[in-house]
Amino acid sequence: MFTLLGLTGTVVIGLAATDRIILAVRHRVFMQDLHRAFAVFAVGFLITHVILQIMRGRAAPTDSFLPFSGSGFAVGLGTIAADLMILVAATGAFRGRFVGMSRPWLWRSLHVLAYLSWPVAIVHGLTAGRPAADWVTLSYVVSLALVGLMLLVRLVVTVGPKDGGRGVVRSAGAGRKAEQIRVDDVFDEEFWVTLRKEVRR
Repeated sequence: MFTLLGLTGTVVIGLAATDRIILAVRHRVFMQDLHRAFAVFAVGFLITHVILQIMRGRAAPTDSFLPFSGSGFAVGLGTIAADLMILVAATGAFRGRFVGMSRPWLWRSLHVLAYLSWPVAIVHGLTAGRPAADWVTLSYVVSLALVGLMLLVRLVVTVGPKDGGRGVVRSAGAGRKAEQIRVDDVFDEEFWVTLRKEVRR
């Protein structure tokens, strides 16, 4: 339950952090930090969840990394979701190493697996173990609605007119002293370089 909520928060905040119409630069930086914090919590909850299920005898040790190794279909879905979640977290942690690569699309291709791990985790949560309580099902519905809304916002921002986004960014900084952005201050160099270009437009 907490693992799914952590994953949902990570996806929602990650999508929100890509906004270039409403959020100012400093807000996007804050959202990126919050996105990483939620990812760390989600992985921590995942590891705790897996250990507890093995200790209770509801899953075999091999189920922690090998899907469909004997504990049923629903547990196998959880294993797939967990493996994808760990891969996404790893690509996020090592994003700086992908910046200098000749194939920058590789990072996005791996990191976008979060969109696959999340619905698989929802199906696992609803089908594994005892029937879900009403409040659990409701929390899953709210999670679906939040992620769906943020995906819609992301789609609008991505395919919308670019000039409108740039105008809002410029007006948001009007009348204020320009913020000094140093690439070497943070781990995520690619993100800062993108924001620097955006602010200079």
